[in-house]
Amino acid sequence: MPITTIIILSAIVAAFLLFGAVLAWGEMQTRTLDRDRQRARKTAQAADSVRVIQAKAQNAGARSANSHHQSTAG
Repeated sequence: MPITTIIILSAIVAAFLLFGAVLAWGEMQTRTLDRDRQRARKTAQAADSVRVIQAKAQNAGARSANSHHQSTAG
């Protein structure tokens, strides 16, 4: 096989390997972004749950204070 054919085939194989590496890198970046979005969504859901629990606790405390105030006043 002539040396020019080997060089041309090597360049073609290298181009395909580079293309495959770029695709793999892009896939890795996309998965990382998706994982970050899922983590952010879970964090936001947890924060919302904490806010709901705090609001319920405040409402229960306010009701308890109102009922205590009404029972001592009456």
